[in-house]
Amino acid sequence: MTATALDQRQDFALNQYAKGLLKPFKGKGEILRFRDELDVECRRLYQEAADFANRYNRTVVQAGLWLKPHSHSGGRVRAVQWRDKAQSQMGRRLLEAVLQYGDVPQGMKRQLVEIETERAIFNAKIAAATRQVDRLNKLIKDLDEIEAMV
Repeated sequence: MTATALDQRQDFALNQYAKGLLKPFKGKGEILRFRDELDVECRRLYQEAADFANRYNRTVVQAGLWLKPHSHSGGRVRAVQWRDKAQSQMGRRLLEAVLQYGDVPQGMKRQLVEIETERAIFNAKIAAATRQVDRLNKLIKDLDEIEAMV
């Protein structure tokens, strides 16, 4: 059985430090270590986004859709987005149009909804990890500036 975005790996950085997120870090070293572990997780998610799209494209192409990892500005991780077959349009509205007006069987519609649920959860996981890395990087920069004042 292959792991999905819904599966939570035991070595994921947030598992190890979840309690630490609710308490202040004891020092800059802990912040750096946590940021580095999250950064490693982001690099893993970058590949997982491609694997996610590849896993479902054989199914969604039957409904005239395509899944593609997409980065808005060269970001750390690419979110998985809905695309049309021609790759000229992007967004969940494409899926919504297929579900509402498309000539696809009810079973296919159910599969598309399940894929969309997994895609939304996967993209939320990406957003949480990348946002936290960005915030920790800002904190580290602030700490460096504070240290320079002394």
